[in-house]
Amino acid sequence: MKSDSLSRKLSILVIPAALLLAPMVAKAEGPTRLNSMNVLTQVRDASCNPADQTAGMITSATPLNTLLYEFLECHPVLAPDGHQLTLAEFKAAQGIVSAKCIGQGTHSVIHFSGLVPNGTYTVWLFIFGNGGPPINATAVGALGKSNPIQNFFTASATGEGELSVTTPEGPLSAFGNVGACWLDAYPQVHLAVVYHIDGQTHGPGPGPGGTWVFQAAFVFL
Repeated sequence: MKSDSLSRKLSILVIPAALLLAPMVAKAEGPTRLNSMNVLTQVRDASCNPADQTAGMITSATPLNTLLYEFLECHPVLAPDGHQLTLAEFKAAQGIVSAKCIGQGTHSVIHFSGLVPNGTYTVWLFIFGNGGPPINATAVGALGKSNPIQNFFTASATGEGELSVTTPEGPLSAFGNVGACWLDAYPQVHLAVVYHIDGQTHGPGPGPGGTWVFQAAFVFL
């Protein structure tokens, strides 16, 4: 089934991000504010190899002027103006999220600076059960409403971006269900910020492999 295929793809792709995000800790006591962290697990340097996802991994020693490639198909990570992003540009993203429980669900306001100018972005909700990541994702989908999907925004020419949405209780766009307040009800929740290399959003999932990468994330524990 189509939904099963989508859930498998998202489950596979959250694993490397979850491994990187694990050190960040915050207890959700809404309203909760968290700073973002960079996610570098889905970008590679010029030695990227689709047959070996460990090839070209970014480390603390990687020069900031390194040109980036996404890790699945090794396509260049391009800006809307056509130039290939460097590690410095990719790491420039800095965000803050404020989340609180209201009668209609969980309200989230996200603000970013340092994004790819005029870049297309979406934000995804990953809910983990006992044991947390990388394998125990119980629900995944677009942040905010699933019908119509609201989780997208376009960065300004100066790299600013904001999203304000409420995630109601019920099914998420990929798989699983979310309760009335995800701040309190789950052992671990990730908000993953996706940069779309192809400049397109793709509805209930982030899109075909090779067209997008995680750039930043927030983790609630």
